[in-house]
Amino acid sequence: MTIALTMSLLAAAQTPQKTQAPRQQTAQEQADDNTIFTIVEQMPEYPGGMEALYQFLAANIKYPGGPDDCVSGKIIVSFVIEKDGTVSDAKVVRKLHPAFDEEALRVVKLMPKWEPGRQEGKPVRVQFHLPINFNLK
Repeated sequence: MTIALTMSLLAAAQTPQKTQAPRQQTAQEQADDNTIFTIVEQMPEYPGGMEALYQFLAANIKYPGGPDDCVSGKIIVSFVIEKDGTVSDAKVVRKLHPAFDEEALRVVKLMPKWEPGRQEGKPVRVQFHLPINFNLK
């Protein structure tokens, strides 16, 4: 039994949500607070780059169930790369099946620290969406 996993890493295409006064913050103020950005000047990078991320996911994701459980489809996991590079707030935002959702979430939580995203040279929190396709071949 072979498992084919297809993955791509995408930053969410939305603006950060803020509930503060309408005054524009300086880049320094933004870097000092807990704003979660979706697009920054320098995006976070997985150690070793995208190829290393794909290898990590392929090596760690296990197809849940047996050969009779022929479930296939896409799960999207959302997570935040913190200022120190750790992965936090991981959650499944597009579900497939509870066992597959749990497996995708488990592996995302195993990821090592990333190189954090930066805005004007300061580390900031950045949200990512990671689509993971499960296909039994």
